[in-house]
Amino acid sequence: QSRHGVVDSTRLMFEDMMRAGRTNDPELVRLVCIHSFEVLQWLRQDFGIEFMDRLEQLGGHSVPRCHSVEEIQGRNIINPMLERAASLKVDIRLNTCLEEIYQTSQGTAIAVRASLVSTPDRAESLTIEAKKAIILASGGFSGEAAGKDALRTSLSDSTGETLRIAERAGAALIDMEHLQMLPCASPDEQGRGVAAVFASYAIFPYGFMVNPATGKRFVNEWTDRKTRAEAMMALENFPVGIVDQQGLENVGEMIHEHMDDTVTRRFDSLAALADYHQLPEKALEETLQTYNSYVEKHLDEEFGKPIPAKAKPLNPPFYSVRLWPKAHSTMGGVRINPQAAVLDKAGKVIPRFYAAGEVTGGIHGVCRLGCCAITECLVFGRIAGRQAAIEDDIHEEWDEQISSHQEIKFQAVETLPPG
Repeated sequence: QSRHGVVDSTRLMFEDMMRAGRTNDPELVRLVCIHSFEVLQWLRQDFGIEFMDRLEQLGGHSVPRCHSVEEIQGRNIINPMLERAASLKVDIRLNTCLEEIYQTSQGTAIAVRASLVSTPDRAESLTIEAKKAIILASGGFSGEAAGKDALRTSLSDSTGETLRIAERAGAALIDMEHLQMLPCASPDEQGRGVAAVFASYAIFPYGFMVNPATGKRFVNEWTDRKTRAEAMMALENFPVGIVDQQGLENVGEMIHEHMDDTVTRRFDSLAALADYHQLPEKALEETLQTYNSYVEKHLDEEFGKPIPAKAKPLNPPFYSVRLWPKAHSTMGGVRINPQAAVLDKAGKVIPRFYAAGEVTGGIHGVCRLGCCAITECLVFGRIAGRQAAIEDDIHEEWDEQISSHQEIKFQAVETLPPG
């Protein structure tokens, strides 16, 4: 940030997250902000993960602070971690489904029951004993929360059964009613697609978005995701995002990897764009003129959108994409404290039970800012791991309980219900 002349601080990031989230737990947010640079350096130095030499400012952030890995693909973070886990001989079990968390009479988490799925309709039940603690990191449940027919960026099988298991173990749930809708998605493609990067990196900062019925802007294109998504879903049809060639050049060559002729379209004139999308041409021309005047003054007098320093008035050729919010991530999950310990409904720690990532709630409130998800997962994943590592071994506690669970240690193969 210093090299790019960006003035930022932990406090400013904290304020941005709290403003967008509305109901966040400030202590959890503060930890994400304090440790964000630390986890960035950890990825670079310990795993050799390469980031692009650029900073992005996504909606709701007051300054550019978002670092993107090469190709903007999560696998470029996950794969080096998997390689490290393999080198440490970490036992990663695939096709293994959590079924229950076992606890002592005092509530201490000591083991889990799981099913090793060998075929779609058969599984073997086993018990895995915890040496020190149990960490829940099973992700979100947007596939279930959105409904099977909803537009989504996530997989349909991102479901919430682990939250129900955690609740049976006494865990309190928080913010379960809040589902984040990603406003940079397009109805013209499946999943996240190319529009997510194209809109976030080009249209929202360097262009504008219009209501197809009026040809007018209707929201600050660079505000937080919740505000944008709600404004978009209040329309009767898919809004259209517009940017020009200069806007693409401001982003750089990487933007061309996130363009598709069936989703992002090029037009030599505004009239051609209006005709294709059936927008009122005169109103669209007025919108362009007004927006260009804001760019020249670097002041959006209508919606208060921050105008980037590199932004210039828009001129042909133009590029467009139809946009519509898709179910993206869940804000709710198990309630944790600053040590990543899972809390019960009375606010007390469930001994030796930790959680991190999207399976938790309270960090983002009702709205998560872009780039803060992976950051939060890494920050609290490291906290949970460190806290679990310093726990004493729990063999004695398990020995007291093992007799009641011994029979399910290696049950015979059973038939699973459909689905």
